Amino acid sequence: MRINRRTAIKAAAGAALFPTIVSRASAQDKQLHVGVYNSALGKIVQKDVIPEFEARHKCRVFTIEGATLSNIAALRATRTTPKFSVMMMDDVGVPQAKQEELIDKLDPAKIPNLAKVYKRFLFEDSYGVGFNISSAGMFINPQVTKGLTSYEQIFEPQYKKRILLNTPRNTQSVLMLIVAAALATGKPLKDAQYLIDQGWDKLAQLKPNVLTIYDSEAMVMMVPQGQASIGGIDYSKSVYPHAAKGVPIDMAQLKEGAFTGINSMTLVKNAPQPELGAAFIDHMLQPSVLQMLSSRTFGAPPIPGIEFAPDVARYLAYPESKMIDMGLFTPDWNFIIPRRPAVLERYNQLFTS
Repeated sequence: MRINRRTAIKAAAGAALFPTIVSRASAQDKQLHVGVYNSALGKIVQKDVIPEFEARHKCRVFTIEGATLSNIAALRATRTTPKFSVMMMDDVGVPQAKQEELIDKLDPAKIPNLAKVYKRFLFEDSYGVGFNISSAGMFINPQVTKGLTSYEQIFEPQYKKRILLNTPRNTQSVLMLIVAAALATGKPLKDAQYLIDQGWDKLAQLKPNVLTIYDSEAMVMMVPQGQASIGGIDYSKSVYPHAAKGVPIDMAQLKEGAFTGINSMTLVKNAPQPELGAAFIDHMLQPSVLQMLSSRTFGAPPIPGIEFAPDVARYLAYPESKMIDMGLFTPDWNFIIPRRPAVLERYNQLFTS
């Protein structure tokens, strides 16, 4: 199972095999090992966040890059000889990491900025905290596909062989099944997620409209290039960086609402540097750091009161009032994840047979 990042590294069998990136601090300083994303967001953290943290705390930060599951696997591989103090993973991975006792509860006394975080972005009783929030839904070429206001419309005959469907290997396939269950039952997304078995017949009706299954961000460009009319479900962070450069692509605003994709941080259980790890998480939650990250990735910050330039603000699911207007919805991953293998198998049978 791969959870929502398209490029994953294979977890190594032991800590010595994990690649590291060494920063510029002196060898006499304390060392902090952090798992970051293997994405543009991770590169920004390495290049523009970590050096300031090192200088402020007189430490040396080493990083590995990975997706959610590979980062969790890295924690498993180092459980008996803990190496990492902070590990980034999506909100979908936090329940699993907590259940396996790989992470510790975040202490607001040691992470003062936690008090500013919207409650919806504190996960599993504060075992994880979101720091970069994307919306998720269908994307279109706004110059061509007009008047798309409901998921129900993507089932219409006019879109025969005109829809890109995200690969079943990604978490977005579960999101599409939740949509199908909502349309089949007439329930809102938050209720339909518990009725996903009732969505299969509706989802099967989409098959004639599917042009292809895509599994790389490059294929998203088939929509602005005119080879497809609609794509998804996908995250805004895969769409808005192109839109900001003038590419004719946008997220469709659909009445059923939008899902979330949440980059998060956790403190590793038995961390070698728990105090420094907590300080790193607190540093990441500083308004100035969050503003920089959001301005460059178009992912929303998890705290109120940050101002953005209009050409950035238009792409952000922010502030919280806008999240509410968008119907921004985070699934109950404790319910969904145990059912994920069965969903994946049936999804594959439906769309790849």
